[in-house]
Amino acid sequence: MSKKVISALIMIIALSVMVNIYVNGNMLSILNAQSAPVFTIPKGAKVVLGQYDNREVVWDIGNNDNNGSYVLMSSKPITTMGTYDSSVPLATTAPSLSIRENYCLKFSNRTDYVIMYCPVAPLRSEIARITTNVNENTIITKVPFLPSISDVRTGGILGLSLNDRAYKTSSYWLEGYITAPTYSAGAYADMYNNAVQRSKTTGISSYDYVDMATGGAISRNEKIVWVDSKAWTNNGGSIINNPLRPFTLIDKNKVVFSANTSYTDGEWHGYQIDVANLNENNELNPNKLRIESSLTASLQDIKNESKTKSISKIIKNGSIDLYVNANTGTNNKISVILYNEAGTEISHYRMLENTRGGTNHYIVDLNNIAVGKYQVAVINEEYDASSNLPVESSAISNLMPLEIVEPHKLTYTKTPQSGATAGDYEFSKNVNAGQAVGEVTASPIGVTPLTYTLESNGDNSYQNFEIDGLDANGASSNTPLNVKIKSGAPDLVDGGLKAGEYKFCITAVDANGDPVDTSGNPTEKVCTSFTVEKTNPTIAFDDPSTTKKSIADAATAWNETATATPSTGTKITYSITGGDVSLISI
Repeated sequence: MSKKVISALIMIIALSVMVNIYVNGNMLSILNAQSAPVFTIPKGAKVVLGQYDNREVVWDIGNNDNNGSYVLMSSKPITTMGTYDSSVPLATTAPSLSIRENYCLKFSNRTDYVIMYCPVAPLRSEIARITTNVNENTIITKVPFLPSISDVRTGGILGLSLNDRAYKTSSYWLEGYITAPTYSAGAYADMYNNAVQRSKTTGISSYDYVDMATGGAISRNEKIVWVDSKAWTNNGGSIINNPLRPFTLIDKNKVVFSANTSYTDGEWHGYQIDVANLNENNELNPNKLRIESSLTASLQDIKNESKTKSISKIIKNGSIDLYVNANTGTNNKISVILYNEAGTEISHYRMLENTRGGTNHYIVDLNNIAVGKYQVAVINEEYDASSNLPVESSAISNLMPLEIVEPHKLTYTKTPQSGATAGDYEFSKNVNAGQAVGEVTASPIGVTPLTYTLESNGDNSYQNFEIDGLDANGASSNTPLNVKIKSGAPDLVDGGLKAGEYKFCITAVDANGDPVDTSGNPTEKVCTSFTVEKTNPTIAFDDPSTTKKSIADAATAWNETATATPSTGTKITYSITGGDVSLISI
């Protein structure tokens, strides 16, 4: 094998190793993630689906798990109508059920009252005018319909209770007919009429009704009763109109997310779904549905804003960089979802920017998000500002942990060592090399480790000091830390700081490099100054035993050495006082 081939092979192996290192690093981030929980819209929420007379329809969710479907009931009636037809002649015998399905027939077996048999076909026809688009059709498991007695009654097909289904203040039409049991010597036994669901607050008759289709009794507590299409009596009558409230079913497994229709403004929103207005006959706080599609989104990594390292902590009001792999569709955007620490409840939502194909980073500021532990996910969703109808979406991505903490705050405390008698710091007494002059404390401590720097506070005297306990990168996770005098400091004299004023500042950035200004300079700083006082020198003779002489001994001259401490770098003036000073010279 030639040298050229060998070299090429080595290069290929090296390249392969580098690729594997990158991929494995990415895989580590993904392995540290967890799957997002299955999203479920709570009962009582309002969603938007379909249009009636070019108006988007808002629906209440009456049951959020009916055999895998959401049960939707229009939040407000689409219209108010009756079914009476004045052209239908009076019948002398009760018409068959099949005839009643298509015609409004009057039947009388009494002298004072005419019974009205009216069809539900006009009600169905009106509901059929609700239109849905292609996206909506993929999730609808039952097209908008007129609900029957069997659908809505407690224990019925749709799994609704009275509180789930009844408007608080108005009635609505049901599909089906109701009769009454024998009552008042059989006076009402043969009277059959249309069915309605009364409101929660409406009083009803003191007897139970019977579902004509099944023959089963309907408890008065259901508030499902009969209504004439026209209150026809010998004295005339009026046409009876009732609200028309369509129902529909949608596949809950294909609804991957939903949020308040106002949440698409690009700002952070404290996520909540209003369930307080169930059956209030209003359309307050509807939610926009996100429907499962071919769009994809995977959260690969969370990095600090400078994109230098993967992180799981960030300071309050800081910024993070989300690395997301996604595909593109028609006018779709990446949005971020914050869950609680357990990853079970959505805390915040924010729509970000246009989706870019492949793996890209998206900068997200966390302004006004409270301190705490969260799980982060993303979603790739279609954006349509002109409508609140459902849009296409990816599934909610995997979750990755993120903790928001208070930023670190520095304080400095002077801690002079003992020994000084002139002020807090005194030359040669407590400012010797290695001694501490103070301590710097981080509280809160923020995202550790913190990287500290000693800086000038107007002169170069800061060069005499160092922060104790830092690693080779100038960082530490401990607090407080001592500030001490350097060994070999430029202003040392005889091992101690000479008298004078000393000043310095301390800055610190956290493990993510925060906080810094626009030029990259640390913004968390504490400054101090202190004075090293002069010290009074002491004088000591080298041989104190010879400082006294007898007259005889003093006849012979001798020398005595007196040493001043401190002396180096200090001008000392000597003088002789007391005794026989005339006999002594310096």
